[in-house]
Amino acid sequence: MVSVIIAVYNGEKFVNRAIASALNQDIQDLEVIIVDDCSKDNTRDVIYKEYGSLIGKRISYYRNSENLERSRSRNIGFDLSKGDYVFFLDYDDEWEKDYIKESLKYFEKGYDIVYSAPRSFIDKDSKILRISQKTIPQDAEKLIFTGYIGYPSASAFKRSSFLRYREDVVLREDWEIYLRSYFSGLKIKILDNNRVKIREHGGRSSRNIYMLSVTMKIYEEYIHKVPKEYKRDFLFHMAEMNLRFGNLPLGWKFFFKSLSLSTLSNPRNLLSLVKRGFRIDRYFHYLMAT
Repeated sequence: MVSVIIAVYNGEKFVNRAIASALNQDIQDLEVIIVDDCSKDNTRDVIYKEYGSLIGKRISYYRNSENLERSRSRNIGFDLSKGDYVFFLDYDDEWEKDYIKESLKYFEKGYDIVYSAPRSFIDKDSKILRISQKTIPQDAEKLIFTGYIGYPSASAFKRSSFLRYREDVVLREDWEIYLRSYFSGLKIKILDNNRVKIREHGGRSSRNIYMLSVTMKIYEEYIHKVPKEYKRDFLFHMAEMNLRFGNLPLGWKFFFKSLSLSTLSNPRNLLSLVKRGFRIDRYFHYLMAT
């Protein structure tokens, strides 16, 4: 059996589309676990109106008694699930109908985690906004230490290999679980098959400045474990994150550390610096926020 876990908070606009993309998968033995993180909008009513007849059958609906954040909600969903393979789907994202079927092939080959790198980004009406053309490293290590991995909607786990999301690193828990899984010796497969669609809208948490402090917490925890050949990628990610959120002094400090390890051999890194490294307006915003 396959379990699909959808954690949702105030998701009345998009959650039905996520549920539909899970139920429309090209496999039969599938359950959908919905964990409503004490939504304040009409999320529950929207779900029951569309899928009420399936709740208690193909769909299980559970509502937290208080807001527990997404990491805890996903872990609750895992505890309620029965599948040998666990797929996470954010309430505002969608899958192509053969996404799970394609991923299962690699579990059969002995992998513990299968990650389908997202390329398609959609709008509020599920129309394609853009398809990313960036080069995606095929070795898991490179993708992990550059920080460009982690979308839960692109992450599938063998049940016995799932290490649970950490609840003290919310907003980067999706990245941290890959770091922890790597250092635990789990076998990770990277797929570049464009089966996952990420919705872009104003409510995404990636704009929250708290994300930077959590990123720095992860840096302190893992920097001494990072293999030498990937340290420059790890440091450059710290530079990008600090520049992105306006901490220009620390961002440039990380950049010069990574520069000593030939970071600019990648043209994309130079473009990122030009884009983020001179935003004085963001620096003042960062000072005000902290």
